[in-house]
Amino acid sequence: MKKMLVTIMLFIFAISLNAQEMRIEKPNLTGINTLQSPLWGSDVVISNFEPCGPVAAIRASNGTIYVAVNDTLATTNLGLIIFQSTNNGNTWTLYSTGLTLRARYDKLKLISAGGAADSIYLFEQCGSQVYCWNFRNLSLNVAGFGYTMSTFDVVGANNGALYYFYDTIPTGVRRYSSLDGGTTWINRGSISSAGVKPRICISAGDSLILNYLGPVLPDTATSVIRAARYMQTAPGILASSGFQDVALETVAKNEYMTSVYNGNVWFLYTSGTTGAINIKGRKSIDGGVTYATAVDIAANPNIDEYWFDLKYYSDGFYLSYYSDSLQSGPSTNNSDKVIYSNALLSAVNFSPGTQISQKPPVWSIGNYKPALCVLPGTDVGIVWVGLDGTNKRVYWDRYSAITSIGGNETPAKYNLSQNYPNPFNPVTKINFEIPKSGFVSLKVYDLLGKEVRTLVSEVKKEGRYQVEFAAGNLSSGVYFYRINSNSFTDTKQMILIK
Repeated sequence: MKKMLVTIMLFIFAISLNAQEMRIEKPNLTGINTLQSPLWGSDVVISNFEPCGPVAAIRASNGTIYVAVNDTLATTNLGLIIFQSTNNGNTWTLYSTGLTLRARYDKLKLISAGGAADSIYLFEQCGSQVYCWNFRNLSLNVAGFGYTMSTFDVVGANNGALYYFYDTIPTGVRRYSSLDGGTTWINRGSISSAGVKPRICISAGDSLILNYLGPVLPDTATSVIRAARYMQTAPGILASSGFQDVALETVAKNEYMTSVYNGNVWFLYTSGTTGAINIKGRKSIDGGVTYATAVDIAANPNIDEYWFDLKYYSDGFYLSYYSDSLQSGPSTNNSDKVIYSNALLSAVNFSPGTQISQKPPVWSIGNYKPALCVLPGTDVGIVWVGLDGTNKRVYWDRYSAITSIGGNETPAKYNLSQNYPNPFNPVTKINFEIPKSGFVSLKVYDLLGKEVRTLVSEVKKEGRYQVEFAAGNLSSGVYFYRINSNSFTDTKQMILIK
C-alpha cells in the first residue's frame, strides 16, 4: 500500500511539474531590492534574497565564476538564476538567462567537461525529474531517463563525456553517459539492485569513484556506504575496477563524498544525529584500492559539523563545512560558522578549521549547504547563505590568498614584518618568513585581546609569504597580529583608520 501511495504521489507531482513549462528566459527583476551589495568585511553579497533551495558554484577555464541560486524573489519570471563574476568574486552580476520553473529544486550540480575548452553544465532536480542546462549555449535537455529516481549525481570528463548516476524507487543505482552535452543518453548500466543515494567523483585523469548506501536497511542512513571504482576506457565507456565497503557504522551517515587526485583519495562522511554529528574521513594512497582507518576530521564537543563540500586542487584537498553550536536563539558569528580546512597530498588528516564567514550561516529545509569553488593557485572561494540581522542573503568569501613571495633561497630565520601600509584603510598586507616547514597560525586581535580574524591556519613549507588582511567590517582602532610556527612567536601592532 505504501509503495502504491508513493507511486501515485510521484505521478501527480510529475503532472504538476509538466503543467509548468520550463523555458530559458531573460530575467525580469522585481525591483524589491538590489541584487548585489559591496563588501561586508571580506564577505561579498551575491544576492540579497534567501534561496528556496540549494546553491552551487564553479569556476570555468576562462576564469569566470558561476553561482547557481534557486530563487523566486529576485525576478518575477524565473525560479533558477545564475550570478557570474570575472574578478574572483569581488563583484557579481546577474547572468543574462535563467529557467522559468518556479519551484524548489532538490539538488543543483555545476560541472565542467572538455578540459581547456570546457563546457559548463548545470544539472537541476525538481521532483523526480532532472534537467541538463548548458546555459552558455542555451541548450536544455532531460538528463538520463530516470523518471522514478529520488536523487542523482553527475561528473564531466576531460574528453567531454558526461556520466550520470541515479537511484530508482524503491532501491537501485543505475547510470548513463552522454557524448553530446546531454542531448542523448547512452550506455545504460545497472550498478546495484539494493543501493540508493549515489555520489560520484572524477579525477584529473578521468578515473571515477562512486559511493552509495547499500544494502538498504529500514533506516536508510544507517546502511553501509560502498565504494565502486571505474576507469574510462573510451569516451562514454566505464569499466569496473571493484567494489568495497568504506563505512560500516550502524549510526546515521547522512552525508558522504569522495575526492581523488593523483592516486590520493579522501572519503568523508558525517556520523551521528543532531547533537552529536561529526565529520569522519578515510584516506587512500592507491586510488581507492585500500583505505586507512577512519579519523575524526571535525568532532568538536557540543557542536554539530555537517553540510560539507570537498574538492581537490594541485597540492591537496579543500574542505568546507557548517559548524553549528545548536544554540537557542538566532545565529551569531560566534555560534554558527562556515569553516575552511585543507589537507596536503601527503597529510593524514585535515588542518584545524579556519572560520571564513563574518555573516553566520543558517540551517534551512531549503538545503542550501555551503559550496566550494577552487580558484587559481592555492586559493578557494565559498558560497553560503548567511544571516544579516533578520535578513538571509547569499554570500561569497575567499580564503585569504597567501602568496609565496621569495625565491628559491630558504630564509635564515623566522620573521614577521610590519604590515604595509600602516595605518591602513581597509586593506593591508603582512609578510612573514619561516625557515622550516610546519604549522603556521597568523591571527588578528583587538585591543581587548579578542580574536577578530584568522589569516593563516595550516601547514606551510619553508619560504617567504604574504597575506592580505581586509578589515572592511571592523571599526577604526589599534589591532595586533600574532604569528606562531613551531617554537617561534611574534606580535606586531597595526592601525586601522577609516
